[in-house]
Amino acid sequence: MKPPDRGLLDARVEASLAAPRDRLMFALASVGVVFLLPFAVHDLWRGRILLGGAVLVVAAMLAVDVVALHRHRTPPIPYWLLLVPMAATISVTLRTLGVIGAFWCYPAVLFFHFVLSRRLANLCSVALLADATFMVHRYLGTRVTVRFAVSLALVIVIVNIFQSIIRELQSKLLDQAITDPLTGALNRRHMQDRLVDALQASRRGGGPASLLVVDIDLFKRINDEHGHEAGDEVLKRLVALLRQRSRRIDLLFRMGGEEFVLLLPATAEGPAVSHAEELRAAVAAAPLLEGRPVTVSVGVGELSEDDTAASWLKRADDALYAAKNAGRNRVAAAGTARETPSAVSL
Repeated sequence: MKPPDRGLLDARVEASLAAPRDRLMFALASVGVVFLLPFAVHDLWRGRILLGGAVLVVAAMLAVDVVALHRHRTPPIPYWLLLVPMAATISVTLRTLGVIGAFWCYPAVLFFHFVLSRRLANLCSVALLADATFMVHRYLGTRVTVRFAVSLALVIVIVNIFQSIIRELQSKLLDQAITDPLTGALNRRHMQDRLVDALQASRRGGGPASLLVVDIDLFKRINDEHGHEAGDEVLKRLVALLRQRSRRIDLLFRMGGEEFVLLLPATAEGPAVSHAEELRAAVAAAPLLEGRPVTVSVGVGELSEDDTAASWLKRADDALYAAKNAGRNRVAAAGTARETPSAVSL
């Protein structure tokens, strides 16, 4: 059976981290403002105007993003842009206070890796490492520089290892949450979300979309005559066949039992019916069960302007029952004008 597309799964993992990343940014930035302001006031009071001003700039940028996140708006200052004032502040601190300034590099690296994408976090961390190493060497000499550079590089490596473990666990949990454990098809709960997404995309000008509801004919008889293990094998082989003959953008869901839904983005009813006919013929010709042909009936429904996700699915499901009532091993189209479903015998 063809495994789920890893690229799509990684994209879903990244998307699933967006909201927690904003919540984490809100918490870290809030704490940062609280802790940095006293340092800024202290440095300004002691006459270290450049250092106090640099710390105050970082705190102010964090505060701007905190306010935006609190109002559930997009932060006006991109997280990666905070690298510039942070690096500048660390450089000023190194020049003013010596090795104490290098200590701020460690929370900065953790900050990057918690609130930025992994690639951007590594770019910012390496840039900070290069800048800070140069400044440490300039003000503190080679001996301190070597130890500082090695320790900060080690922190970056360790954080990456932890992130790899976390992302792998996140990927596995997401995979389990959205897939059917028997067949590997996406599950019904995930289907509801994707149908809503397809409906919204279509209304934003994304073009047509169609659903195929696929049901194995007389599946109960297969279980009764050949056993449930044979029935499970038929389900898995059917999913493999449907995936093999579908596009990468098509999404296959198991609705329950022997019934599956195939979401066809950017597909009007005519091409969807043609694809359904090809799938029906391929299933009938495939050796899904030894010693016995297996057939499917398919209902086709194109998304109409006034559809909800539920009504769209119901029209395709009604078309499926029209195909069943017309004799099985058939394709039936619901019609976008809400006509009575018409069966297409092949």
